[in-house]
Amino acid sequence: MSGFIAKFGLCLLSEEVEQKLAERPMKGGKEHRVAYLPGQDRVLKVADARKLATESVFDYLSDLVLSNHYFDDDIHLIGACDVGNSLLIVISQPYINGIHPDWPELREGLAKHHLRDPAPRSQGGNFIFDDELLGEVDVFDLHPNNVIRDEVGWLNPIDAHFYFHDRQQRISAMEQLGLL
Repeated sequence: MSGFIAKFGLCLLSEEVEQKLAERPMKGGKEHRVAYLPGQDRVLKVADARKLATESVFDYLSDLVLSNHYFDDDIHLIGACDVGNSLLIVISQPYINGIHPDWPELREGLAKHHLRDPAPRSQGGNFIFDDELLGEVDVFDLHPNNVIRDEVGWLNPIDAHFYFHDRQQRISAMEQLGLL
């Protein structure tokens, strides 16, 4: 991964990343530390590669591309840095002013995105939608903390992940969608 980061000029200084996180910290989760970026109306999100909700950094990065495609998220990869034995991945995405929905509101709101809950009695955050090219697409980790209801009541997924059986299926799906 370090070669990819260097090749595309995405190396960041860990001190600068930590400074940005300290300036205007926001509540994050298990996967990300978060800070508000004033003047940009965006948030900075820093993920420790060891704590990702995905199987690999490739899956995490391709999930960002898929989120931009399906949810118009406007997520940007800022870069990465090494801190000790850890790779930190730094992204930004638009700031959404709102609140996290409860489970009933989450299910109802995500249905407006054409996402259906295959296990409505669970609270696993797993949903499915139909894509005309790919067929059924599995989206996971859409629990209340990863969705924000904005001022007009629209639910915005802020940290979605997509399930594929293996890397080749993920690559094939992204090629079919014109994302690779």
